[in-house]
Amino acid sequence: MKFISLRVQPARTYHGYTDDNQLIVDDVADAEFVEKVIAIDRILSITEDYVFITTTHGRVQTWSYEGSLALVKDRLAVAGLLIA
Repeated sequence: MKFISLRVQPARTYHGYTDDNQLIVDDVADAEFVEKVIAIDRILSITEDYVFITTTHGRVQTWSYEGSLALVKDRLAVAGLLIA
């Protein structure tokens, strides 16, 4: 299994949808940035602002991260984990 270490701050958890198709979201307020070692298999996508990851029970979380998308892409490329 491959991993990447990032300083992240939780932003949101997406739980799914209500019976009338409304998104169920919990925002995380006042969280601190922490260092996490993240399994690459859990990452769905990375944008300039967020890392989208899978969690238990089919949930998705977004985390803000320190640094830039270019830096994360460079780290993934060096590790052979990014096809440009």
